[in-house]
Amino acid sequence: MRSANIRYLPAVDHLRAFAALLILVYHGLHVMAYRLRFDADFGIDHWLQPGNPLLAALAEGHTAVGLFMVLSGFILTFGSLDAAIAYRPFIRNRLLRTYPLFLLLVFAGVASLPGGFAWPAALQTVAGFANLPGALVAPPFTSMLWTIAVEWQFYVLMPLLLVVLKKGWRRNLLGMLAVLLVFRVCAVLVGGSPREIAYQNILGRLDQFLIGMWAAWAYRQWPLSRRSGALCAVLALAAVVAALATFNAIGGWPVQAGWKVVWPTLEGVMWAAFLLGYVSWASQPTGAWSRVLVWIGTISYSIYLIHFVVIQLLIQQVGLVRFSGGFMVDALLNTLLFALPATLALSALTWRFVELPFLRLRGNYHLAPASAPASGGRVSGA
Repeated sequence: MRSANIRYLPAVDHLRAFAALLILVYHGLHVMAYRLRFDADFGIDHWLQPGNPLLAALAEGHTAVGLFMVLSGFILTFGSLDAAIAYRPFIRNRLLRTYPLFLLLVFAGVASLPGGFAWPAALQTVAGFANLPGALVAPPFTSMLWTIAVEWQFYVLMPLLLVVLKKGWRRNLLGMLAVLLVFRVCAVLVGGSPREIAYQNILGRLDQFLIGMWAAWAYRQWPLSRRSGALCAVLALAAVVAALATFNAIGGWPVQAGWKVVWPTLEGVMWAAFLLGYVSWASQPTGAWSRVLVWIGTISYSIYLIHFVVIQLLIQQVGLVRFSGGFMVDALLNTLLFALPATLALSALTWRFVELPFLRLRGNYHLAPASAPASGGRVSGA
């Protein structure tokens, strides 16, 4: 379902598909490998650290969250560069976009673990603070809801941030990033967890939204040719793989290290460079490969929220197949052969009957019609 607020860019759906598939493979790899090795529920005590750089990057596939954050900033800003945002219709659109499936998972989680239900936790989760201590915990249904909470905290700020950034994109962006970095450092110095501050908190993730917003402006200001875009995308993706391989080699996600306060910014810059390059290269994609990626990107929100449910049910109710005896290879094969098609099938169903009816209720949230092509059409998900 495409929005009436923003011109449609098929390449954005491609990137949504890439991010959704990456997070699915990342969770499948870790959770299934742990089960195959220890016949136990996943824990971070034996974090995967493969020697192959590509596998090491997959082992740190949580970076897909960073890509989603950059994409959100880009998409919402792209359609509003030439128009002001009406706050209430904007928030209404975001509710219609995100909350139907979100609430379905909350109710499913409560139904599956009624003994753990508490009104304060449920209200905190529904109110947009599922990423903070005290929120409802009912895995696997609530396992991915924390990221939607961070998104919502950004949505509340986004129209105001856009007004400020329009007064000076580079200066104000750099100033905001500097402020966020200083406060992350202060939070760590007084005893906060550098990992949680950078990963699960708006104080860390806001960098990536802001960088995505800047990327929308840069896409308009400095358009790239298809050739330059392809080169930019390849170099940025190589940088991502190298950075993630290094990240994994020095301990990966579980490590509590002060340097992680700078990781959200670095991650956001790399994904923004990849986004700018890829969107410039794939500005007018054709062929079956594009249609497949667009379809996966269209249902990516369902994929993102539902895949963990599918992975857990496969492990607990079906069992894993030992193809080769190598736990990493077998985990990847189980993910690709079983978890992926099951997730796609269930996500197509929830997209059609949970997401789409509410997406059709969205309206225009711009106060004035855009005069430039950037906001004259549609982008999915806005």
